[in-house]
Amino acid sequence: MALRPGERTRVRVLFFGLGAVPLFLAGWLAHVQVFQKGQLSRGPDRPPLRLGAEAVDAQSDVTVKLPAPRGTILDRNGAVLAIDCDTYEVRAEVRVPAKEREDAQRFHAFLAGLADDLSDALVRDPAGQERSRLREQHRSAIAGRLERTFRVSELPRSGTLPKGAVPTRGNVLVATDVDALANISALRAVDAARSHLQVDLQMKHKRVYPDREYTWGVVGFEMTVEVPGRRGPKDKSYVRWGATGMERLAALQPGESGARTVMQDVAQRYYWTGPADLPSPAAMLHTTIDLDMQRAACRELDRQAATRAATGKTVFPQWGSLLLVEIRTGEVMAMASFHRDEPNPKLAQVAPYQALYEPGSIVKPLVFAWALQKGGLDWNDPIDCTSSGQHHERVVEETGRRVRDDHAVGVVSPHWALVNSSNIGAVKVGSKLSKDQWQDWFRFHGFGQSLGLGLVHEQNGGHHKDSFAPKPETQFRRWSLSSFSQGYELQVNAMQVARAYLSMLRGTQSDLKLYRAVDLGDMAVAAPEDTNRPRELDPATVDAVTSALTDVLSADEGATGRFVRERFEKEEGIDLHGLVAGKTGTAVSATVVKGKGKLEVRNASFVGFAPANNPRYLAVCVLQKEGNARFYGGSYAAPPAIRLLLHALRMEEQRRLRQEPQVSVAPGEQAGAEGPQNEGRQGGDD
Repeated sequence: MALRPGERTRVRVLFFGLGAVPLFLAGWLAHVQVFQKGQLSRGPDRPPLRLGAEAVDAQSDVTVKLPAPRGTILDRNGAVLAIDCDTYEVRAEVRVPAKEREDAQRFHAFLAGLADDLSDALVRDPAGQERSRLREQHRSAIAGRLERTFRVSELPRSGTLPKGAVPTRGNVLVATDVDALANISALRAVDAARSHLQVDLQMKHKRVYPDREYTWGVVGFEMTVEVPGRRGPKDKSYVRWGATGMERLAALQPGESGARTVMQDVAQRYYWTGPADLPSPAAMLHTTIDLDMQRAACRELDRQAATRAATGKTVFPQWGSLLLVEIRTGEVMAMASFHRDEPNPKLAQVAPYQALYEPGSIVKPLVFAWALQKGGLDWNDPIDCTSSGQHHERVVEETGRRVRDDHAVGVVSPHWALVNSSNIGAVKVGSKLSKDQWQDWFRFHGFGQSLGLGLVHEQNGGHHKDSFAPKPETQFRRWSLSSFSQGYELQVNAMQVARAYLSMLRGTQSDLKLYRAVDLGDMAVAAPEDTNRPRELDPATVDAVTSALTDVLSADEGATGRFVRERFEKEEGIDLHGLVAGKTGTAVSATVVKGKGKLEVRNASFVGFAPANNPRYLAVCVLQKEGNARFYGGSYAAPPAIRLLLHALRMEEQRRLRQEPQVSVAPGEQAGAEGPQNEGRQGGDD
């Protein structure tokens, strides 16, 4: 069908228009690329971005460091004690628009709005606590940094600003340790909304301790150390370093850092360009600590200190320690520390291995066992512990030393001398050991020797430097031997006491353990096995001593643990006799107290194990206070240790019913017994 004249004209115009479009586009592109070299508009406050060779040259590759994490610390059941979490340090690259650089009011409003937006973003996480208060803190900090960067103090509050008075750009720290996803998303939204702002998120790691209040002493803490460079004061770097406790172990140090290459565009913004070289994975340190038992130990120790002070009969102890050890393996399951005068846990002494004290009567079972095994003590021969006078004292013929008992004991067997904690009986038993045998006693029990656990600032203690100096045998027996037998003239820490009792109960020299294994990426390193040391205490020797310690918590009139037994039976309905065994001790010593000089202090201690006839757990508690008020091991140190032992037995039963892995079986070297007990003291002992 033929087109009519009007239709033919319209078709010609249409095809002419369609043909002109490519010609127009080609001409426009030629104008942009050839005559204008290409440019893009970037808003009214910034000049257009030219798309020439200069723009291409302005792009560059930037290498971003990916720091390696510190090792993770786990308890024996896999619970996290310390871990590195990903976090970000947030910095802002701020470009001040031209109009804001001309007017003072606009400029101040610009900075205030920027501080508001950034502080709002930092508290966007709905799970955050006290968000209003934190927002004000962030806003104040960001506003202060902006003012310093742009020299606000040198500028007027209103009016026209001199040309060049305001820097065109500045880099400002916004916040550190930002890890909430909602806050990070909000910061990126601020970055996208403000064309003059670039938010830079630099990945770092934050050390997190999920149960911080319970793990200060045993886990320790890390710190950041400044390392000066070679090119002047500004050339410096920062290294994360373990300061105390387990954090000090070299295996936890970060490995090799990784890196990622990014492209920086002409607007100085980053975008990813390829895969990263990942940093070394974090090591995994598997420890012997049981987090549940650690919590229980800390609570019991704090509770005991506060309870005794609340009665008005005594003041808070100056410091305290409470330990729990698995006997078969020697693994430390809990290690609690209490301090009265140091509120900052980072500065507080870690009492279990840093606080030294004179142990008093808790060393008597160790002396009796060594004399029975090495010194010819006959467990069936009676010991004359008779005394006279108001102070129940006498000169011990074997040493020539006047010794005082807490109460009249009379002529008793070694079993009952130990149950009554007779100082006279202890000196008589100790006199059966020669000077060489006493030195061997120190070696076997580890007093004065390091624990070998890599614990920083560990205090080893030991005997006095002149105790074994060349001198007549009579002098050694009168002074050092008599003092050793009662737990004096030697300094120990609580972990050394635990190690000594562990050696006695197992019959062979033993070590405590804090670590099971460490995973180093593709390699796992287990803790070294126990060395094959010879047995030095026969099972019969251990049985005899532990039988007496069982009777320490009996109802016998002379038993030093009878009061704590009565207390548990009355308050908790538990008969401790045959369930828990142990030894109380109280020593009066002179020591130097920070800020107070040399003072008289009393050391209340208790060493216990359970079950009494088949020990699986060992507990040590020590509390020290200044002054001469009544402060005894049976009344003060025994309750928290016994509660911890009972808690361990309950948890063991619960795990057995849930068919979870059980605590190691007992060494099978002890047997229970019956009888009475009590404790004497030299100048105040139990």
